[in-house]
Amino acid sequence: MSSIIPTLTDPEAEYAIQSLCRLITFETVSNTATSTGAYVAAASYLLEQLATVPCFDEIHILPNSPPDSPVVVARWKGIDEHLPVILLNSHYDVVPASPTDWTVSPFGGIRSQGRIYGRGTQDMKSVCIQYIEAIRTLTRMTNNTPQRSIYLSFVPDEEVGGGGMTTFLSSDLFASLPGIALALDEGLASPTSTYSIFYGERLPWWVHVEATGATGHGSRFIEPTAVAQILHVANKALSFRDEQRAILFGSLDKAQHLNCSHAVVAAANHHRQQATTTTTTKTTLGDVTSLNITTLQAGVRSGKDYVYNVVPPTASMSLDIRISPHVSPSFIGALLDTWCQECATPATTTPLIDSSTVEEPIQNISTTSNRSVTWRYIGNHGNDLQQHALTSMDATINPWYERFTLALEQMGLEYTPQVFPAATDSRFLRAMEIHALGFSPMRNSPILLHENDEYIDEAVFVEGIGVYVGLLNHLLKY
Repeated sequence: MSSIIPTLTDPEAEYAIQSLCRLITFETVSNTATSTGAYVAAASYLLEQLATVPCFDEIHILPNSPPDSPVVVARWKGIDEHLPVILLNSHYDVVPASPTDWTVSPFGGIRSQGRIYGRGTQDMKSVCIQYIEAIRTLTRMTNNTPQRSIYLSFVPDEEVGGGGMTTFLSSDLFASLPGIALALDEGLASPTSTYSIFYGERLPWWVHVEATGATGHGSRFIEPTAVAQILHVANKALSFRDEQRAILFGSLDKAQHLNCSHAVVAAANHHRQQATTTTTTKTTLGDVTSLNITTLQAGVRSGKDYVYNVVPPTASMSLDIRISPHVSPSFIGALLDTWCQECATPATTTPLIDSSTVEEPIQNISTTSNRSVTWRYIGNHGNDLQQHALTSMDATINPWYERFTLALEQMGLEYTPQVFPAATDSRFLRAMEIHALGFSPMRNSPILLHENDEYIDEAVFVEGIGVYVGLLNHLLKY
């Protein structure tokens, strides 16, 4: 299938590349940018760039933004201000980058051999600039005013919980809008020529599991121990993890059927097959529920040191669980309940060995009944939604998905709908029943978000601007 993507002039492409390189130089690392002033500096630069696009009639920082974490907003006023608007959202904060682990400066905005290197080239400063340059190019190509207003929002703190989006949704501006017809937010690069469209994302759960047991001298056979119980839960968790991993990589014949959702995943693949222009689909990371043990803790301390000859009365671990929308959160909650019940070893007074056979009787069993295994949800730095929220791909419910995909098809582009494997600001919009799609036009590109030597090809970046031009030209007619 040949592509018909609107193209930029060479000067437009060069200007856009230089603009991205400049935005990369602001060290907008979420955990430090409020104190260094990098957020404020980056926001100021975005305001400058927006001011060079004549069609924006409103450009400002939201008044309710924290002074050190500005949310930048721009509007292209539509013909009918009563129509729900189009929102183009992007975040300008980034995760940390260690210069010693990179071959180039992560905040240098370096161009080399047709690539732009730097933290945020994929996640997601590239999209910040693509939005601006797409609208600049669109206004050059056509003098038409859109039927409905289009808003651009540039938010901080997405990487640490979504404080910027929370600011936007609590603003007077948001309250004054006639509604949001469609919101676009970040997606992922695609290693193939097929674009990914994300209609939902996995629900992030951080869970704390704690076991209590008997304590005593390390030379005795203390029962039940907290460590044994927590390891029992850990083994069940790892077994579940192996099953989900087997589903992801296609080894269904090797996966145990306990606690798996094979039929659900198969149904999800069928559903995606009906909504894609590609002829094949496969299970993606977003289709399965991932689980990782992220901490294990036990031990009795004396000052800063551990006491090695005392059996600890408590042990705990934390789990990072990303629940696929094809699985109910209540299923995961019930699963955790079952694990805890099964792994809470009852106390016993039955000796493990016959003490009459030894010269000195051994106290090998604790008779305490103090044992339990419990779990609790501890949140996820702002990702505290308890239920799934998805954007419908049914045209009778959400005609904007059909309009979005039709625009791609008219440009000769292939796409596949997917579930985003991690968390984005879209979750807040979907929770408010706003149609939101995750889309970053980076095809034939490795997925490098949060990785060392993150980069985007210049040609891919410029092509993505053209894709947005085609999308917006189509969407803003409605």
